[in-house]
Amino acid sequence: MLLLKERQRLMSNYALPWIEKYRPTSLSELSEQNHVIETILRLVSKRQLPHLLLYGPPGTGKTTTIGAIARFYYGENIRPMVLELNASDERGIDVVRSEIQSFASSRRLFSAEYKLVILDECDNMTKEAQFALRRIIEKYTQHTRFCLIANYASKIIPALQSRCMKFRFAPFSSVALRKHVEAVAKAEGLSISDEATSIIVEAACGDVRRGINILQSCALSTPGLVDLDVVHGLCSVPRKSDMETLLSSLLTDPVPKLMEAFSTVKTRTGLDLGGILTTLGELVFTLHLTASARSFVVKTLADIQNALTCVPQEKIQLRSLVSSFLLLRDMSSTKN
Repeated sequence: MLLLKERQRLMSNYALPWIEKYRPTSLSELSEQNHVIETILRLVSKRQLPHLLLYGPPGTGKTTTIGAIARFYYGENIRPMVLELNASDERGIDVVRSEIQSFASSRRLFSAEYKLVILDECDNMTKEAQFALRRIIEKYTQHTRFCLIANYASKIIPALQSRCMKFRFAPFSSVALRKHVEAVAKAEGLSISDEATSIIVEAACGDVRRGINILQSCALSTPGLVDLDVVHGLCSVPRKSDMETLLSSLLTDPVPKLMEAFSTVKTRTGLDLGGILTTLGELVFTLHLTASARSFVVKTLADIQNALTCVPQEKIQLRSLVSSFLLLRDMSSTKN
């Protein structure tokens, strides 16, 4: 019976995505955002915990941090004392009035501890739900604390923001993110080259969750060494040489050859035009351009990126991009 339970535990652990399998569960496992953890723990120890608003880009440890703090503070009593909801799924006013209010209004006998409501992705809540939540926070603040988690603090109504102590979670540094990726690869017995690790770190852009997901995808795609070819093929990160060739083509080649170059890069990398523009925008700053010419190109790239989010017509936006670089050539030739 014990062997069966152990086998079931191992199988369930094996089936877990790596982002859950290696998610820190205790404060000692958290390596970043130390200033936030220390401040919150100091407030908890003095029983002065305010309502919290944790915000910042995805994959920076917001949910993991408050979860670890809750486990540290409540211990075995965490289940009756903490309510955790994903506000992007349950974001309507009915959830606020029923589930949240029911939990916040109840009190445990002979217990002076705060109850904790964790609302993840609350920037996706409707405005009506946020106003209803504000009233509940005011009503039950004597024995319940709320932790709001969001990617964008600007999407939280000012009335809620003013009732919370705000902590911003910054993206992980390249060094810290690399340590996480290497630690997971080592724990899984995965062979990965240094160059491939660097590309994963670059593609993750400070998002640990994204970096580990890319690593797991690479591990599942090959039984051997994870190298540059594997990573480039899976995480849609263009090779620097391909993008440099494309930029050179934009600056010198005729239009038919330009369109062919774009088609080649898109076929080889699987990237859409938006992904190509992101890398092009970085390479533009390596060119020897005048300030006015560089600002013209950067503004054009930004306008096309914005247009793609509103009306995703890649052919039209690609023609706009090519036209802009043709104008840039004319600007440069006129000045010369």
